[in-house]
Amino acid sequence: MESNNKPLILITNDDGLIAKGISELVKFVRPLGDIVVVAPDSPRSGTSSALTVNDPVRYKLIRQDVGLTVYRCSGTPVDCIKIARHDILEREPDLVVSGINHGDNSAINVHYSGTMGAVIEACLNNIPAVGFSLCDHDMGADFEPMGFYVREIAKAVLANGLPERTCLNVNFPKTDQIKG
Repeated sequence: MESNNKPLILITNDDGLIAKGISELVKFVRPLGDIVVVAPDSPRSGTSSALTVNDPVRYKLIRQDVGLTVYRCSGTPVDCIKIARHDILEREPDLVVSGINHGDNSAINVHYSGTMGAVIEACLNNIPAVGFSLCDHDMGADFEPMGFYVREIAKAVLANGLPERTCLNVNFPKTDQIKG
């Protein structure tokens, strides 16, 4: 359930709704606004900007608390953004964040990444968007060292926006000592 006086933050990923990274992302940005999560029901890594075109895309409400609403979706990360914008949300989100991806999204990986596909979809629709990734493929990865920076980046984008048709791709090293 969203309140119109707080920023509306839409969260998705490509690792699926049960991935640790998306839970951590929700935890890190929840103090910044009303959160709506629309995420794939299972991993969709490597789907880039793919759309589901031959099968129905379904979504289901999983959880609704004050300031946090969670849906699972049978589609790709881009499908999640489209469904959220056209069927779920009552207004455009102030920010889209995707991730936290298990593994980096750098170099050629950006072109294949479902995490970044969702970010690019938001960007194409003039919605400020940030993709977050941790250079660690371990499903039990420690996301805590990046929490402060995720929150500060999201806070800065909410406060200042991004230039038109610009999105951010933020990759964190696997370390306990992030230096900035």
